[in-house]
Order: sequence, then C-alpha cells, then structure tokens
Amino acid sequence: MWKEAQEQGPPHLPDERAEEERWDHMAPQFRRWMDVDDYPVKLMRNIRLKKEWSVLDIGCVTGAVAIPAAKKAKCVTAIDISGGMLRILKRDAKSQALSNIKCIHRSWESIVVGQDIQPHDVVVASRSVGRTRDLQDALEKIDSAASKCVYITVWGGGERGHNKGVRTALGKPYRDTPDYIYIFNMLVRMGISPNIIQLACRSRMIYAVLDEAIESCKLGIGVMTPQEELLARDYLDRTLIRHKNGSREVPDNRPIWSLIWWNK
Repeated sequence: MWKEAQEQGPPHLPDERAEEERWDHMAPQFRRWMDVDDYPVKLMRNIRLKKEWSVLDIGCVTGAVAIPAAKKAKCVTAIDISGGMLRILKRDAKSQALSNIKCIHRSWESIVVGQDIQPHDVVVASRSVGRTRDLQDALEKIDSAASKCVYITVWGGGERGHNKGVRTALGKPYRDTPDYIYIFNMLVRMGISPNIIQLACRSRMIYAVLDEAIESCKLGIGVMTPQEELLARDYLDRTLIRHKNGSREVPDNRPIWSLIWWNK
C-alpha cells in the first residue's frame, strides 16, 4: 500500500543529482520558512536529550533540529543530500559558536550504518521519510542507527488544502499525502511498540514573489505545460495573501505532523 501511495504522489526525480539540485534551489526559501514556523520548537520539546548523548539528524536541511540539538547533546551528525542546505546550516552554527556538528553531504540511502557512520544514541528523521520508496527497509535502517531512541515525524493526515486547490485548478486529481498510519503499522509488524504525539503547527509558507510560488508548485506537480503554468499562476495570484512588501503567503496553513518515537 505504501508503494502504491508513493506512485500516486508527486513525481520522484530521476537521480540523486536532480534531487540535490531541487533541494539546493529551495534552501534559502526553506531557511526563511523555518524562521516563521513553530514546528521545530514543538518538535524539540518532545525529544529527550542528554548532554553526554550523540544525535544523528537524517535529512537535516538547514538545521532546524541539528542546531538546537547541538546545544543540548554532546555532538550531532547532520546528513543531507543538499550542499545548499548544509552551507546554511554551517553558517548558522558558526554564528552561534557551535562546533559540535559534523555535516555529511550525502543521501541517507547511500549511507551504510556501521561503515560510513556508527550508531548514535538518538536518531531523528524529521519529515524526511515521506518519499521513501521501500518503507520497511528505511525504518529498519533508521532503527539500526540508534542505540537509545528514535524520533520520526511524518504527515499527520488530512487534506493539504493549498496543494489540492492548485491541482484542482489544473484539472489534476488530488490524493492525500501518505500519513503516519502506514509507518505506525509497519513498525508494529516489525515488532516495535511506537508512541505517537500529534503536533498541531502554525506553519507560514511565504514566497518572496509569485514566481517563487510557481516554482514550488512545480516541485510537487512536476513539469507543467505553458497552459498549466498560466492556470497555476492565476490560481495563486487569486488565493495567496499579498503583503505590502510584495511577498505572498499560503492562507491558513495549519498542518498536523505526527511524531512517532520509540526507545531501544
């Protein structure tokens, strides 16, 4: 069922290089979003850390987990496929005088636990497993990388109203994002007894200009025809909130993220 849901979702890019380029392009925008998103704070409130522990942050992006974790734990290993994301993380860590974060510029799929990295006390996969093709393999690998605790966040369920509106405007079908129940059930089948907490967030998605919103749509939908791009532009121009500085914001963006965690 998970694989079927993935096939019906946004298109996978053909190779790691294309995936890296996509996330590199998004890095500055993603960093701005984290400044106005309460998700990182709510997540970190629910992650137990000790000063002598090591932390592995899988799909770390610009450091929303790695940087606060580095202030509480002994050390953090931050892995991401995007060099652009890691450059921002390193810049922000340096500005806060944090020297205990090790960045690894690779995809998680290419990492061999026990060879490329050793198990860490705590593993965090923050919103980074939702596009995994082989769910069981991914969860087993994440579990093997932790010696004490694992924390995973995934979509909490329900419609993404903005995404649905764009697809409807283009005459494309909308399917709900695969949510936490897939992962919860898979963990149970693996013999793990997971805990779950729902994080109701206020996530402000702000685009500097309308063209930035168009590019974001392409990431989720794939290549658009010229006519589809005109339809998307018209829809976004009508529905996004306009600010005095020319930026645009997705209205009433209140996602629920599911935090799934277990002890080893």
